[in-house]
Amino acid sequence: MNRWAALLGEIPSELQRLIARTQRIALPRSCSADERLRRLRAALCSAAVVRSVYASLDAETRAALADLRQQRGGISANELALRYGIVRPLRQMSRDPQPRSVAERLILLGWLLPRPPAPHSPQRYLLAPEVRRWLPKALRFAEEEGTAPVAPPPLALRATVALLLVCAATPLPARADGSLRRVALRVLLPLLSPASLDEVGRVYAFVLPHLYDLGLIGQQRRHCTLAPGAAAFLASPLDIQLSRLIDAWVRSPLPDPWLQRLRLASVGIDWPVLRRRLMRWIEAVPPGRLLHPERLCMSLIDSFGPLADAHTHGFRVVQRSPWRVQSQTRALLTALHEPLHWLGLVAWHDGLVYRPLECTAPDRVWRYSTAGEVLVPFDGIDADALHLAWSGRWIRGEAHGLTWRMMHTPRAQEAAVRQVLLRHAGTPPAAWGAPGSDRAPSLRLVDSVALVADAPEDLEFALRTRSVQRYVQTRLAPGIALVRPEHVAALQRALARQGIAVAGRAPIPAAAPPLDALSPGDCAALLVACAFYRRHAPAGMPLIVDETLESALWRPLSPPLRDAVEEALAYLDAHSCSATEWIDSSGNGHISAVENAPFSGSLRQSAVNEHDLLETLCRAIAQRRTVTIEYDTGGEGRVERRTVRPLELERRHDAWYLRAYCLRRQAERTFRLDRVRAWTIS
Repeated sequence: MNRWAALLGEIPSELQRLIARTQRIALPRSCSADERLRRLRAALCSAAVVRSVYASLDAETRAALADLRQQRGGISANELALRYGIVRPLRQMSRDPQPRSVAERLILLGWLLPRPPAPHSPQRYLLAPEVRRWLPKALRFAEEEGTAPVAPPPLALRATVALLLVCAATPLPARADGSLRRVALRVLLPLLSPASLDEVGRVYAFVLPHLYDLGLIGQQRRHCTLAPGAAAFLASPLDIQLSRLIDAWVRSPLPDPWLQRLRLASVGIDWPVLRRRLMRWIEAVPPGRLLHPERLCMSLIDSFGPLADAHTHGFRVVQRSPWRVQSQTRALLTALHEPLHWLGLVAWHDGLVYRPLECTAPDRVWRYSTAGEVLVPFDGIDADALHLAWSGRWIRGEAHGLTWRMMHTPRAQEAAVRQVLLRHAGTPPAAWGAPGSDRAPSLRLVDSVALVADAPEDLEFALRTRSVQRYVQTRLAPGIALVRPEHVAALQRALARQGIAVAGRAPIPAAAPPLDALSPGDCAALLVACAFYRRHAPAGMPLIVDETLESALWRPLSPPLRDAVEEALAYLDAHSCSATEWIDSSGNGHISAVENAPFSGSLRQSAVNEHDLLETLCRAIAQRRTVTIEYDTGGEGRVERRTVRPLELERRHDAWYLRAYCLRRQAERTFRLDRVRAWTIS
C-alpha cells in the first residue's frame, strides 16, 4: 500500500489543488476527488521524481529534509514554524503560491503533509514514508586511508596535446572510421609514458571522436591531420583545454566504448544524461580523501539510487531498473578507471581512488636538458610549439611535460625556431649544442636501390613528408630503406626541397638509341626539332636535350645539308622568342611578346614572384573566376595544364596550397603553389 497516496487523500481539497497548481499538474474543473488523487499520485509518488526534485533544491531545504527524515512521528506546527519558518493559511497561499519559507516549500512539493489534530494532541506535519525512503542518503565513508597526492595532468589531455604536436610534423595513418592504426599508436606511446600500448589505444579510441567534433584534427586520405583549430586550443590554459574536452564528452550523442565492452543494456540510453549523472555523483565525493573504490561505488548507489533508470534510458519504456546492482557497480568501477580518470575527475594512488583537490602547480618555463633537448611542461605548451615540428622530434613524455630534441633545421625555419627557444627558454647554455643540429641529415644511395643513413634518426627525419615516403619501397632496418631505380631522381628532388643532399652513385642513365639507322635527312629534321623544343618548350618540361646528342646528329650531315640546317636555325632565331623573353627586363611580370606563348592573356611565371600568384588567386576567389595553370604533377617534372575554380588558400608550414575545383577532373583538388609553372586568369 502506498502510504504517501493515502496521506495525500486525507489533506483538504484546497491544499490538493494548491499542490497541483504549484507542481504544474493538470486538474480539470469538474475533476472528482478520486481522479484528483490519481493524478497527484501519478505525478508525485515515484522515486525518480523525488530524486530529480531533490537535485534541484537549495542547500537549506536539503538540510531541513535531512532533519525531518529523522523525526518519525512528525513535527508540531509550532516547532515547524520555529525551525523552518511560518506556514500561512491556505487562503493566503492560494492568492500568492510563491513559498515564503522552507516549510511552505516542502508543503507545496507535497512531501510534508499536515495531519488533522487529535483530541489530546496538536496539529502535526509528517514527512511521507516513501519520501523518507527515496530521498538520497548521506554519503558515508570509512576512515581516511592516507593523504592524497597532487594529481598529474589528465591522460586524455596529455594524449590530445601529444597527438596535435606529432600531427604538426607528419600525418598519422588512420582507419576508415577515423581511429588510429597500431603503427601510429607506437609513435605516440613514448610520449604517454608509463602507459601501456593497450591503454594508449583505449584512450585514443575514447578521445578521438571528441577531437574531430572540436575541430582539432581532421582526416585526409586515411591519415589523421592537424586542423586549423589546434593552434587556438594549445594557446588556451590547461583548465580551459580540459573543460572543453569534458564538455565535448558530456554532450556527445555517440556511445562510449568502455560501456559497450561491458555488454550492459544500452538500448534507448540517453548518453548525455548518464554522463552528467556520473559527474554529479563524483562531485558529491569530498576531495582529497583516499577511498576504497568498491566501497565508494556501493555508497554512491545507496545514496543516489540506481545508476540507470527511466531518465538514463529515456528513449524506451522502462518498467524497472535496467541494470542490476552488480552491473551498476561494475559500470561505475569501469568509469572510475577509464573516462573519469582520463579526464581528471578522479585519480588513483596505490589502488585507492580520490577526487583531486588541486592540479599540478603551473609551470610554463621551458628548460634546456642534455645536448639538443628541451623539456617543455604541459602548461607551457602553446601554439609556438607547433613551429618546432619541422626542426626536431618529440622523443619522450613524462607526467608533467614532453621532451623535444633538435635535429636539422631547414634554413627557412631556422630563425623562427631560434626565436621560439629564446622566448620560452632563454639563451641556451654553451654546451647545449645539439649533436646533428648544425648539420644536414647524412644519406647515401648504395647501388641506386638502398638509401642508407649514418644515424637512424636522419632517415626518420627525411621520411617525415609524404612526398619522400611515396618513393621509399620498404624499410629493411633502422636507417636503411629500399628505393626503386626509376624513383631515384624524383626522390633526390623531393629531398632537395628539404635541403637534404644524397651522396652516392647516381642512377645509370638510359642508353641513347643508335644513330646508324638514321638517314642524314632524319638527323637534320631532329636537329631542327631539338632547336625548336629548346626555344619554345614550356617552363618545367621534364625532357632535356643533351648536347652530346646534338653533336652526334651533326656528324652524318653533308656540307649542303649542314648549310640548310644552319639557315633553318637562323630563321627560327629571327622569328621567335624564348620563354625567358615573356617577362620584361623590369621584372614586374608584364608581357612583352605573347603571340607564340603557350597561354593567351595576362601570363605570369611562378618563378618570378609568388606574391603575384597569391594576388591573382585571391582576386579569382573574390570575383569567382577561373584560372588556367601549368602544374608540375607530383613534383616529378610532368607538367599538365589545368583549368580550376579557386576556392581557398591555406598555408601549411612554409608552403602555400590552393584548394580548387578542377574542371578537368570534375572534383575538388589541392595544388601546391611552388609547383605552378605558369598561370593566367580567365
